[in-house]
Amino acid sequence: MRKLIVLSGGWGLIGVGAVLVLAPVPIPLIGTVPLLTGVAIVAANSKPFRRRIQGLRHRFAFLSRWLERFVHRAPRIVRVMIHRTRPHALYRHARMRKR
Repeated sequence: MRKLIVLSGGWGLIGVGAVLVLAPVPIPLIGTVPLLTGVAIVAANSKPFRRRIQGLRHRFAFLSRWLERFVHRAPRIVRVMIHRTRPHALYRHARMRKR
């Protein structure tokens, strides 16, 4: 039951962050903090979601670079999520499949 509540809270933060990112508010990128916090909460409690984020970071290098630049300013939970979803293992796997 606790995991369900935590996951629904994480998805709620993702929704609020997505709405705030797209909303024309006077503070630019105000929605990134709740969005990344929600992603961090869901990634901490869902292995398939964490692997999906890792795959997105592997596919879109600009996203991975942006997250790595943002990591020193992020809350601890977001720093842990960024560290756990680094796509290094996928790069290694792709290199091995190429051979």
